[in-house]
Amino acid sequence: MKERRITRNVIQIISRYKDLSATEITALFKNEGIYADKGAWAKFIDAVLLSIGIAFLVAGAIFFFAYNWDELHKFVKLGIVQFLILSGIAAVFLIKPNLLVKNIILTGTSMLVGLLFSVFGQIYQTGADAYDFFLGWTVFVFLWAVVSEFAPLWLLLLALINITFSLYVSQTGPDWTAVTTYLILSMVNLAAVILVKYLASKNYIVPTPGWFDKIVVIMAVCCFTRSLVSGIYDKYPIVWFIALAICVVVYSAGVSYALRHKSIYLLCLIPLSVIIILVGLILEVFRVSNEFFYLLIGLVIVACITALVRELAKLNKTWYGDN
Repeated sequence: MKERRITRNVIQIISRYKDLSATEITALFKNEGIYADKGAWAKFIDAVLLSIGIAFLVAGAIFFFAYNWDELHKFVKLGIVQFLILSGIAAVFLIKPNLLVKNIILTGTSMLVGLLFSVFGQIYQTGADAYDFFLGWTVFVFLWAVVSEFAPLWLLLLALINITFSLYVSQTGPDWTAVTTYLILSMVNLAAVILVKYLASKNYIVPTPGWFDKIVVIMAVCCFTRSLVSGIYDKYPIVWFIALAICVVVYSAGVSYALRHKSIYLLCLIPLSVIIILVGLILEVFRVSNEFFYLLIGLVIVACITALVRELAKLNKTWYGDN
């Protein structure tokens, strides 16, 4: 994959200190691939329309069964879903060599696998726990996700892993507190994004798009926040202090990474998590239930966020100038 040598911000900074005409700046944007041409827009529109079509197909299948459930024989129900899955697999192998189209179809087929398990469980009333459903779904799409190297399918797999683990712990698993459960989930999500970035840096897999990394990071941060806030209201179990120590290390590493790689996203996300945790700690320590106290807490939150936005704006200006 060809890497961009010049980014949009670099061109804007150059144009500020060098006498470049609008035509020259536009040419630079086009030459560096920052401006999409008609061909790129056509591919983007094709991918979006195909994705919407696949999404409507999956949604249509779900509503079809919901509306006609009593009128359909059980073998017809299973046969329809299996036919759709086999059609998707056949399309992946028989379609013209367009990797993006194949991956979009494979993602839709992976969603249909979940529908198949749902229909099977509803027909035969297996009595299995909810986590069994998501576990089976995860196992059967795991190989597809690994082979495809397609970020949306990876995100689906990671979401299934999170849901499966959460349901397992809450239904039949060990008697863990929310602190432990969400701490493990945060580490799983963090490990996933680190592993993907490492494999991409070694050219073992294709680099993931930025939105994938951001979504997985926000999942990890939300789990860290949920873990620590739960521990605050669970009277500080021992595992809470372990979670706090891990969180401090991870957040410190995240801030260091953000400063080195100029990531405003991380510098916004991590302080917001810290603010939420501190507010939860203040509410639990003081335990004051009156309007003035909650008003004061609200003002503290507004002040913290205002200060954060101001500092991030200054930092962004330092990195990229006025833009």
